Amino acid sequence: MSELFEVNYVDIRPQQLAKGLSQWHVTATDVESGYAAALREIQRLNAAEPWGHDTAGAAFRSAYMEGGGPDTLMKKGEELAAKVVELGPTVRRSAENARGMDGERAREVREILKRV
Repeated sequence: MSELFEVNYVDIRPQQLAKGLSQWHVTATDVESGYAAALREIQRLNAAEPWGHDTAGAAFRSAYMEGGGPDTLMKKGEELAAKVVELGPTVRRSAENARGMDGERAREVREILKRV
């Protein structure tokens, strides 16, 4: 498997880093609050049980709830939104620690960048 890029050195440009982290923070905040609002709406709609209680509704509910249904998806979404929020501070810490980075740190940065 080829890598998208290779980290041989770290070249941090403070102004671009600050701008990027600021934009990341705004976006991450939007993701977090937007997901929370969507989650509340999904929970509200599910609580109304719009599928009904007849045979067809029971069959739909059974299929819909299979494997944890929407609860599993909503939990995974919460985890993903939290990771989006966490990545900004992770990048900030990595940049702050970049000076004098040894081979182990370079590997950590490579691993972080693979997840982005």
